[in-house]
Amino acid sequence: MRITQSLLRQHIGWHFEKHWNVQRKRVPIQTGVDKILREKGFEIEDPIEFLKEKVVHERIEVVGFGNRPPKLDHTHPNWHDRKLLTYKDNNVLLEGLTQAKILTNTVQITDGLPEKIEPATFSSEFNRRIKNIILGSFALDAQQVKLPKVKDPERPAWNFPRTYGITQNRSFKLLVSKLLNLIETSSDVELVKQRFLTDNLIFSYLFEKDNDLIQFQLLGDFVLLSKEPLSPVTQQSTKEFDLPIIDPIKPTITLNEENIYVLDNIYPIKKESPFYPHTLFINFDPENVKNIFEEEVTEDQIHGRNLLKTFTAAASYARARYGETVTDLPSPVTIQSIQTDGKMFYFGVLQLNTLDLNSKDQKNIWYHVPGMPLYESCGYNVGKPVLLGYNKDVIRHLLGFYNNV
Repeated sequence: MRITQSLLRQHIGWHFEKHWNVQRKRVPIQTGVDKILREKGFEIEDPIEFLKEKVVHERIEVVGFGNRPPKLDHTHPNWHDRKLLTYKDNNVLLEGLTQAKILTNTVQITDGLPEKIEPATFSSEFNRRIKNIILGSFALDAQQVKLPKVKDPERPAWNFPRTYGITQNRSFKLLVSKLLNLIETSSDVELVKQRFLTDNLIFSYLFEKDNDLIQFQLLGDFVLLSKEPLSPVTQQSTKEFDLPIIDPIKPTITLNEENIYVLDNIYPIKKESPFYPHTLFINFDPENVKNIFEEEVTEDQIHGRNLLKTFTAAASYARARYGETVTDLPSPVTIQSIQTDGKMFYFGVLQLNTLDLNSKDQKNIWYHVPGMPLYESCGYNVGKPVLLGYNKDVIRHLLGFYNNV
């Protein structure tokens, strides 16, 4: 291209701006004058500190704003040098049910549930309404939120499209509350008058075992109360039954170690209340309940969680009823528990005989059955809500637990 006079012109403004960007950051040259003046006794001040305006900041208390949270170290007001081992709602034990039995001094004298709990029968109309409840809890509810990411163990790096629907927590609450409501409307009126349903009760039980300070702090998602306590399951001696052994693993493995804590014994129902704990309904949310080693939660660990939750409710009730220093209970405390993620149901019964968790003569007794699926799949197929593989045995066991006295 031919160079013309116009193309040789310079943009003076652009050159001035670039020159200013370089020259505006000039560094003062150290001449050494300040050193000579100091040697002769002259006082020299730093010009930056001399020209800098001193501002004193005053602390103003603003209504509605709290103080900064204390640091999580030895300066915290709830700091203790002795470690506390805790088990909470998002925990599972490494060895599952076996480890839970050792921690709670519990044995299993027979397989299955107690004979006094008989699975009930129901009509075809009742069966039809149960199916509608399941569809309404998992497919027909109006909630539409972003659900957790779908993961495939065979393809861990694969990103599946995000799905929207009903959260697991809402499905659990809808399912349990509607099932209990249906059972109440179909049961004998005198029996229903003996029952009372509450939710979100916090149980806390503090104890020492093998020189370890342990505290179970657990939530009863739904708690069914009754005006009469459940009768003991058996009077059989437990002295001949031995606790399982998991050596060389310590029974407190995978419990949380904490130095900042508050020691609490909590039974959330007032002593003067005429109601007794009957059945716990426990929510198992796979997104919150996890292994600390990032492995899948096994069925045995779910049974262990079931036992620890039931034990915490029973032990806190026994301590509130019989006193802080009670060990062998005057009368056994029996509590039932049902743990579910909405699809799989885990039934268990605990008979609490003693709070002496180091006793070899008197032990607690646990009954349970393997997990049972309520259905195979529940969702939409070509735009139509479909329920497949419905298992009525789950409802039969649920009715048996509700009718037990």
